[in-house]
Amino acid sequence: MEVMEGLVLDKQFGIEFLIQLALFLGSFIVMKMLVFKPMLELIHIREHKTHGLKEEAEAAKQKTAKLKTDYDAFLKAEHRKTSQWLEEEKTKVTAEETKIVQAARDEAAGKLDTIRKQVSGDTEKARGELAPLISDFASRIATKLVGKPVKISGADKDLKKNLNNRPMVQG
Repeated sequence: MEVMEGLVLDKQFGIEFLIQLALFLGSFIVMKMLVFKPMLELIHIREHKTHGLKEEAEAAKQKTAKLKTDYDAFLKAEHRKTSQWLEEEKTKVTAEETKIVQAARDEAAGKLDTIRKQVSGDTEKARGELAPLISDFASRIATKLVGKPVKISGADKDLKKNLNNRPMVQG
């Protein structure tokens, strides 16, 4: 009987084992379809998004670095152009300034020459007008100094000669 009981127990064990195996496999298939498959898909999607975002971030960093390099190069080129333009304008302004200053100097020199000639002419005219009066003024001064009437004549020629030898007013 013990052998029979052992067979029955083995038979029962086998049946229970098969039932449990069938339940396990059924549960596994159902769990796989309803839980594991969606969960794995979510994990793959999350991983893809994470790696995709990392790749996009790296691409954005590279693009930013390239744009910064391009911007710096553009800025340097524009700075060079601006500096060159500024130097050209300074040269033009300096040339124009030199031209204006030279024209003003030439004009001033011309006016100064005209004024010198006019002053020289006026001085000669005044000497010519005053020369005949020299003897009269000398006689009056001598009369006042001496206290007696004095008449100086012939001094006109000597005084006129001395006046003509005096240096002209120079600017």
